[in-house]
Amino acid sequence: MEPDSPVDPPADAVPDPRDRRKGGRRTGADRRAGTVPPAGVERRAGDRRGSDRRSEPAVPDKYRAGARHMNEYPLLADELEFINAINAYKHRHARPFPTWSEVLHVLKALGYRRAGAGESPPAPK
Repeated sequence: MEPDSPVDPPADAVPDPRDRRKGGRRTGADRRAGTVPPAGVERRAGDRRGSDRRSEPAVPDKYRAGARHMNEYPLLADELEFINAINAYKHRHARPFPTWSEVLHVLKALGYRRAGAGESPPAPK
């Protein structure tokens, strides 16, 4: 073998005849351009993630329980006291989400006790 000759023969520059692509895949051109769509097929124009999407369905007020804000309904004094106690606990102990055991600890610190076997729970106001 001669030292000046390449080890591999040069590759043919002839494209594969079975390749039906008309151009590069990443050119950004629409490959359907210039073709007639089949009858009864509608092609959307533009970005489907934008204005072509359907709008969000309206949610009835009775299902908006998760979207309530504090200003939408009046809170009782006990409710405000509990909310403030939980927020103070979270701030004092740097806990964004207290466990149920910690919530029970806050409740007991507020003075709530379990009703005994013979006692009935107090009636709601």
